[in-house]
Parts: sequence; C-alpha cells; structure tokens
Amino acid sequence: MNKKTIISNTILFVVIVAFIILFSTVFGKENTLIGVTTITAMLMLLERDLTNNPISNTLKLILLNLAIGIAAFLADMNMWLAIPVNFTIMIVISYSLIFNLRNPLYLPFSLQYLFLLATPVGLPEMPLRLVSLIAGAVGIMVLQMVVNKNKMAKNSYTKIQAICNALVTKIDKIKSEEDHEDLDKQIAADISTIRSMIYDKREEDFYLTEKGQKNLNLSASLERINQLLNKVTKDETEHELLNDTIDFLQAAADSLEDSKDVTIREINDSFSHIFRKYKQDDSHSLIVLRMLNNMDFLRDSLVSLKSLEKEHVNIVKKMEQIPAKFQRLSLFQVPRHTKSIKVSYAIRMALGITVGSFLVDYFHLQDGRWMLFTILSVIQPVYELSKRKMRDRIFATVVGAIIVTLLFTIFQGHTARTILILIAGYLMSYIKEYRYSTILVTFSAIGAAALITGTTEILTLNRIIMVICGVLLALIINKWIFPYRMEDSIRDLEEMNRDTIHEMLQEVHQKLQGTGNDHSIKNLLIIANMIENRMKLNKQVSEQESEKLGNIYLVPSAIYELYCWIDKYEVSEDTRRFLSSTLQDITNHLAKGQSLKTTVDRLKHNLKISPVIEDRLIESLLFEVAAQLTPASNR
Repeated sequence: MNKKTIISNTILFVVIVAFIILFSTVFGKENTLIGVTTITAMLMLLERDLTNNPISNTLKLILLNLAIGIAAFLADMNMWLAIPVNFTIMIVISYSLIFNLRNPLYLPFSLQYLFLLATPVGLPEMPLRLVSLIAGAVGIMVLQMVVNKNKMAKNSYTKIQAICNALVTKIDKIKSEEDHEDLDKQIAADISTIRSMIYDKREEDFYLTEKGQKNLNLSASLERINQLLNKVTKDETEHELLNDTIDFLQAAADSLEDSKDVTIREINDSFSHIFRKYKQDDSHSLIVLRMLNNMDFLRDSLVSLKSLEKEHVNIVKKMEQIPAKFQRLSLFQVPRHTKSIKVSYAIRMALGITVGSFLVDYFHLQDGRWMLFTILSVIQPVYELSKRKMRDRIFATVVGAIIVTLLFTIFQGHTARTILILIAGYLMSYIKEYRYSTILVTFSAIGAAALITGTTEILTLNRIIMVICGVLLALIINKWIFPYRMEDSIRDLEEMNRDTIHEMLQEVHQKLQGTGNDHSIKNLLIIANMIENRMKLNKQVSEQESEKLGNIYLVPSAIYELYCWIDKYEVSEDTRRFLSSTLQDITNHLAKGQSLKTTVDRLKHNLKISPVIEDRLIESLLFEVAAQLTPASNR
C-alpha cells in the first residue's frame, strides 16, 4: 500500500461521509439511507459512460428510482399486497440491470429498495422521499457529466501509449527469453478499457463516433502486433524485425504527444524507413509480412486520428442502416431459454426477497431486514459463486459479531463507539475481498444499531440468526429454482462466441460483395472482446476448458484484419472467388459443428505454393481462423 493509495482512499471516504451528511440534512434522517445508496450508485456507474444521452439516461434513472419508492410505499401498506409488488419490482431491477457480458449494476438499486422497506414513511412524508429519490438520480448523472463527459478524449491516448510501451518491454523480454505473461495481461486489459469506452460512446447502441472508430482500429492493430510477437521465431530476419518494431512503437507512442504536423511526418517517415528495408526481398516469412501489414495499419490509424479535427471527434456518420440483429435490443441480450442468466437471476432474486419479506412481516421478525440483506448478498447469478458467498457470509457475520461485542464491552462511551464505527467504515476502502469486508459491514451495522438501543448482545444474536435464515432460504432457491450453474455459463459463452464469429465471417463475405457494414464489424469485434473478458473472469473454468476457449481468442482479431485488408486494398477477381468460397466453407462447417481439418490442410498447401505475397497474406489469415476454430468444431 503506497502513500498515494492512502491519500486517495482517505479523500474518498471523507467525500462519501460528507455527501451522506449533506443528503441527510437536506432530505431528513428518514431518507439518509437513500443518500447511502445514491453515493454507491454514483461510484459504481462511473465504470459506464452515460453521457452520450444524458437527458434520456437521467429520465430512466428518475423513473427507476420513483418506481422503487412507490413500490416500497405500497409494499408497506399490506403484507399481502407486498407479495406481487415485491416480486414485480425485484424482477424489473434484477432483469434490467444484469448483463450477459458486462458487470451487473443491480446492487445499489436493489439495496435501495430494501432500505426503503426497512425504513417506511407515511403518506405525509412521501413527497419528500420521492424528491430525494429524484435528487439521487440527478446526482448520478451530474457526477457522470463531471467525470465521464470527455472520458475517451482524456484516457484513450494514455492507454494507447501504455500499450505501445508495454509492447516495447515485451519485445525486450522476448529477446532475452524472459516470461512476459504479466505484460500480456496488462496489454489485454488496456485494449479492453479502450473498447469499453468506445462501446459506451456509441449512438443508438450501434453507431461509433469518428474518434471511436480510429481508436478501435488502433486497438486492433496493436492487438495483432501483440499476438504476432508470440509467434516470432529465432530466425535472424524476424529478430531484426523486433528491433525495427521497437523503433516504430516508440515513434507511435511519441507521436501522441507531439503537434499534429510533426506527428504525421515522423510516423510516416518511421514506417517508410522500415518498409523500404524489407521491400527488396520477397522471401520473408509470413510473420514479417503480417507484422509490416499491421504496422502500416497502426500508422494509418494514427495519422487518421491525429488528422481528425477537434469538432469532428464526436461526429457520427450514419451512412449504414442498423442491421436487424442490432435493432431495439443489444446483440445476444435476448434470452433463448428459461436458463438464461438474466431470467434465472431475476426470478430467483424476486422470489427470495418476496418470500423473505413475507416471513418478516408475517412473524414480525425483529431485525428481519438483515435476512433480506443476506438474501440480496448470497443469491448470485452463478450457483457456484453463491455457495462460496454463503460460507463467507456466515463466517464474516459470526466474526464481526464477536468483534463488535468484545470492543463494545471494552469501549462503552458513545463517542468511543462512534469512532470505532467510523474506523471500520474507513477500513472498508482497503479490503476488497467479500469474506473480510463483510466482517467490517457486520461490525458497522451492529455497532450503529447498538448506539441507539445499547443492547449489543441481543443485536449480535439476532443478526446471526437472521443471517443463517437468509442463507438457508437462499440455498433452497439457488439450488432448486431455475439454477444457473458454471456449466451453463460456459455453454452460453461458447454459443455467443460462435455466433459472433459467424456474424463476423458473414460481414467479411458481404464486404467482398461490396455490401459490408463497417459499423457492424466494429460492433462485433468489441462484443467478441467482451465475451473473451467474461470467459477470463469465469474463475471456475477448468484448466482444460480455459485452454479450449483460449484457442479461439485470436479468431475475431484475425477476421477483423482480413476485413480491413479487403477494405484497404484491391482484391483480384480470382482472389475474391477463392476468399468467398473459403469463407462460405468455414461458415457452413462452423454452423454445423463440423471439423475444418480439410479446409486447414488445403490452406496450408496453398501457402506453400502461392507465388503472390498478397495472396499468401490473405491465405495466412484464413488459415489462422480455420486452424483456431478446428478444436471448437470438434467438440
């Protein structure tokens, strides 16, 4: 832990506390918890850029918050009315704010609903509560406009420079035969960050901005250079290329800091010098030729980006019509069956909160809200993760309860106990693992309640009982009601990946016919990257399964490189027919789940006999796609 981390965490903690106090002062103590969930949502949603449609997104947040407030008011009126109300609102929150390929956003809004159930108000106080909910929604968007308004402009150059510098370091490690796994992870993370920013900045969930398109091309060329570096052999020419690649990447990184005219001249001169060096000899390996191709792609993208006038950065050219698969709903967001992660989680969460809330009301359970908070915490989208959280929740509750009992026995003054609770809240910013952060949550929750009632031991016992009840109810629901297991997640991700690759192949085929949609192929490349990230985050995947999935990570970038090659260079009629035939063959075999071994063998043979360099480059890309898809189609 360094000094910078301590300072930033301390400042953040002070800001959070100040915001909650201010919110409570303006809207009353009965709405303090809305301030807590608002600041939580403000910080969580910063990972998404909502500034592209600020008015529309603000209205959506307001409507969601108002629906939560009204639903909580109705649920408090009658425990029988609460059954359909609780079930409906939790379905809406859970289904709409969990995503197949991105981090979920349901937590602050689900928590807000439970807080409102736990702190009901009468009809006279409802107007102020609704105003506080509107203010919370507006506050989320205000912070978005402050932090994310120019997020891509502020961060994209920095990320691209970081990738270039990391690639230079990676080349040095390759030359000295050192391990570079950590660098590969850093490069992949930075590329994903750039693509996430581009994804959020789209218009109508499809059209990329001018700067977004240039940045996507930069990320694609850097990704391909990174992948090609892993294939470099000890051949003398290829090793000489490594030194030239270092010089070019350093020029590329430096170009992002210089003035426009100097940048364009220097980056063009750098590539021209390298290209002339290799142009004279046609005997170079395909690695050399493809590295040069991607360096040229990087150069072209940098020059286009630097030539882009400031007023054109966020311009969107809507030349192509949005294809049907991208209209209304995002690709792959429509559940195909009842085991969809969205449907499964929404039903389980709605059922858990509905049943738990009914039990609390029917039996008048003291501190029953902690059972509801436990249900919210341990009902997870994936069953295996739920089991782990159940164990962690019980462990953390018991440990936290013991700690608060011991400390509150020693320190009995109101001031001393308040300081202990503040310290626990501050320490949460340093402890990220759920098992241990929940100890602090338990300490703070029991401690805060004990300040009011003074009965620490009773509160401790009540909390432990309620947590155990919540875990048991969640266990029954997770196991028997629309369970969604890790094997389901793996299957769905594989299906999404095959669908995405199939669509990308179709786009390349259409490009050959002169009807390709540039926005479509770019959207598909970003989606493919999101699928890859979700696969990597799936920590329960076995080593064997991870290896299988890893074989197809290279495919989308290879298809995109092929698309860009066709877009940039003229393709002869013979090459066009060969490309079209091979693409159709790969697409048909992929759709039927058949082996591509025959196609791979034919392409390997053609690579050895093709006399034209350009044809060999295209064949090498097709060979890479078919070869990487062969293991998947054999399963």
